[in-house]
Formats: sequence, structure tokens, C-alpha cells
Amino acid sequence: MRGAAGPMNRGENANNESFPMFPAAIRKDVPIPYYYQLKDLLLEAIKANRWEVGSRIPSERELCESFGLSRATVRQAIDTLVNEGVLRREKGRGTFVAQPKIVEGLVESPKGFYDDMTGRGIKVDTQVLRLELEPASPSVADALGVEEKEPLIVIDRLRLIDNEPILIVTSYVPYRLCPGLLHDDLAVTGLYRLFEDKYGIKIVRAKRYMEAVPANEFEAQILGIDIGAPLMLIESTAYLESGQGIEHFKAKHRGDRTRFLVESYTNIVRLAGEQ
Repeated sequence: MRGAAGPMNRGENANNESFPMFPAAIRKDVPIPYYYQLKDLLLEAIKANRWEVGSRIPSERELCESFGLSRATVRQAIDTLVNEGVLRREKGRGTFVAQPKIVEGLVESPKGFYDDMTGRGIKVDTQVLRLELEPASPSVADALGVEEKEPLIVIDRLRLIDNEPILIVTSYVPYRLCPGLLHDDLAVTGLYRLFEDKYGIKIVRAKRYMEAVPANEFEAQILGIDIGAPLMLIESTAYLESGQGIEHFKAKHRGDRTRFLVESYTNIVRLAGEQ
């Protein structure tokens, strides 16, 4: 029994006559939940640009009447797309097509977020929240291969795209390897670009870990999200050819605005060549 999640009993003709932009209807002859079918129909309409980014989609009531579905089923479909970052709700106004998520590559090269985005023509704004020296903690010292309490340059930055906060990142760089970094304008230049162009430091590889974490109070406030909202934590260490760690960072990306791309190759030599 489908219960509240199924179509309404009243005139159960799961049609879509009210919305000709949908080429298909809800099928009752397949074992696919109705909410999932509706979610796919909405997603296909969005991918086909039948609704532009920022435009309002039909209301829950309109979708109920058009497809002969219950309010609970329609809401479940919309909730799923909201959770996936495809749609966004505005209280008292309706549901709108959200900005597409930002796609980041994890293994194509060890370059940073700034260089990755600007290399694809995406304008990134940066706010430097902190730039100072502090002694290496045991965990960061281990990651970089330096002594505990060795002086590190610590940089906190907020990254924005289209004036929207996307991620907050904390970087640790051994002071002895790049002392001039304390005086550079990190709001206008990517860290890895500075390493290579100004200091002649070439990063040859990076090791990265990714996990989901909840936003704490500070992160929620600065990123404009709810406390406990999902963030994707990327923890990375970049290395010189000698094996010395040059930067260790922890970046927390908004889960509702970011997707990560991992490309796999059957030949590991090809991957090394791509780098």
C-alpha cells in the first residue's frame, strides 16, 4: 500500500495536461515510487532549460492537480531536489531553480581552488580573514613533515563566487620556505600561482582526503547556512619534488553548492601524464 506517498484517489489519471513542458506522465505500471518519477520529470525539465535559473517552478498544488498526485508525494519529490541543491525554497514566495553547483576536480592536478576556477573563466573573490605566524601543531607538523612548533604561516580565506560564500579554507605553509608570503596580497592571487611565479616553488603532487562534516556556528554564520548543514571537508597536503610538504590546507565547501569530479583511468601512467 502506497499510503500518503502515492497518487490521490480522486481522479487518479496521472496526467500532465496542465504542463505541456513535461513530455512524460507518471507511470503506474512500473515499481518506481511516484515521488521519484516526479523528481526525474522535474529534473529533466530543468536540464532542458524549460525553467531558467532563478525562475519559479509550478506550486505544489499545481503539480498535484496536473499529475494527480498527493501533496505528500509532490512535497517529497521537491524536498529531494532541494536537498540535492537543484531547487531552493523561499518562504512565502515558492520554489525556484537554484544556481548549478560548482564542479571541482579532485585528481586532475594539485592546483588550488582559485587557479582551478579562474582557469575555467569563473570569477572568484577572496576575503583574507587571517594571515599570521603560529607554531605547528602535532597533526599539521606530521602532515607537512616539519618539527612540532616550527613557525608556520597560517592563512584563513573565504572564497566567494557571484558574491555568494562557497567555502572557507585554512592553509599552513612553513615560514622558512616562503617568508615573503606574509606580505603578499592573497585576496587577488592564488597561493599556488604565487608559489610558482614569484617564489619558483613547484608543487609536484598533492594528497587529499574528503569527508562530510556538519557546519559549526562560526562556519554557518560566515557561509550563510544553517548550523549543522552539510559541508564537504577537503584536507590536502602539497609536496615539492624533494618530498617536503609545502602547504597543508583544510577547506570546507558548502554541500548545497559544490560537486566533486573524480576521473578514473585504467592506466595509471596516463593519470600521471595528465598531471
